[in-house]
Amino acid sequence: MSRPQNEEFDLDWLHPDPWVRSIRELVTDMDATVPTVVVEGKRDRQGLERAGYTGTVRQCSDASGIVPFADSLEGTPVAILTDYDGAGRQLNGRLRELLPARRVDPYWRRELGLLLTQRGRYDIEALNNVFDGGRYR
Repeated sequence: MSRPQNEEFDLDWLHPDPWVRSIRELVTDMDATVPTVVVEGKRDRQGLERAGYTGTVRQCSDASGIVPFADSLEGTPVAILTDYDGAGRQLNGRLRELLPARRVDPYWRRELGLLLTQRGRYDIEALNNVFDGGRYR
């Protein structure tokens, strides 16, 4: 199989693993649907961007507190992609309490979590290990 000759970079060609293609497709759909994603920290943001998300990524670690952070998201539809461990679930729950339900779509967290955890990955940062500058590791 030779590399496609078109100008646009074909990421599916680089990812023979259907699991990786599924993650890429989910992130691409989220990118087209959700303008803002909330993650815990810098490496989570990097992983999400490496997976192809081009929208706004807000980091909880940059906030001076959870309530001011939630207030800064006012009016913005968001997906919350905190880690799939106890602390991440707790942070997700607290953010969902502070944000009106109509602004938070749990679908993206659930679906990405299903994909990541089936391969033993429990954080968004793990996307850095899956995508390395657009290439599969």
